[in-house]
Amino acid sequence: MIAGLHLTRIGKDSFLLEPSQALNIRDQARLLDAIAGALQQKRAVCLYYDLAGQKLIDQVYYAWLEALARTLAAVNVRMVCIHMQPTAAFALSVFVKGKPCFETALDIPDNHFSARPVEGSRMS
Repeated sequence: MIAGLHLTRIGKDSFLLEPSQALNIRDQARLLDAIAGALQQKRAVCLYYDLAGQKLIDQVYYAWLEALARTLAAVNVRMVCIHMQPTAAFALSVFVKGKPCFETALDIPDNHFSARPVEGSRMS
């Protein structure tokens, strides 16, 4: 598995991805393959990417989010970034010129949570 990522099923076909400070986005090919493969295997339709710990989104991290969103779109998984901090949103607004490949939301809608707890899987 991948150090720095925690993937949890939060509904029938929705997942939450929580990156930690240990996530190394420099090895994108390995990360993209592992994440897309895990989501395909679990028949995911939507991935919520938690940005709560990301105080700033620079061009390198933005490129990572775009690559992940494009990869997931290719396997029919929608990506929604949640919990974006105001400082990260402002930094994004400075250099993003078009619409990102991912969606954004304040939080996960209540209807995406399953009625019963579902075990998460650690990608570390």
